[in-house]
Amino acid sequence: MAYTAFDPKSIRSILGLKFQKTVLDKLELQFPNINFMMTWEYFKKTDASLTDKQLSYLEKEFGDITYEYKGQRHYIECCLAMGKNYSKLCEMKRLKFVGSNKWYCYGFKDSTDIIMIPSRVWKKYVGKIKKHDISCRLVSIYSIQTLRAGVRGLKEYWEIYHNS
Repeated sequence: MAYTAFDPKSIRSILGLKFQKTVLDKLELQFPNINFMMTWEYFKKTDASLTDKQLSYLEKEFGDITYEYKGQRHYIECCLAMGKNYSKLCEMKRLKFVGSNKWYCYGFKDSTDIIMIPSRVWKKYVGKIKKHDISCRLVSIYSIQTLRAGVRGLKEYWEIYHNS
């Protein structure tokens, strides 16, 4: 599996990190009693000796944002769909970011909409799509926005999966 290095200067990275921060801020504002944090920070607190490369690998498996709720740790992978019709999904992330406590959080370049998708559902669905190249698959924006298992909005996600 090809490892694609993170380039903090690319427009994709800049906008993606901005989206992560927006999601984190919204979560903290809507649910002030929950301790949300960036996954890198969580793992750094757990083991300060981790290198950036090790943290990058951990991020592929545990996403961008983490929190604990009712004794279980949860993880959110933020994905900003940059294209008008398609978005790239990293193949390594698709294979590693899976679990009942893991969610993809999709945002869109030209919209404030947020769609939360359970990772197991997303892995299975995207696995049916042909690889674009060795490192990623192209997923249609329409599929992201209309997937039946997807939940529109952070508040709705919380109500359905934590308050039911």
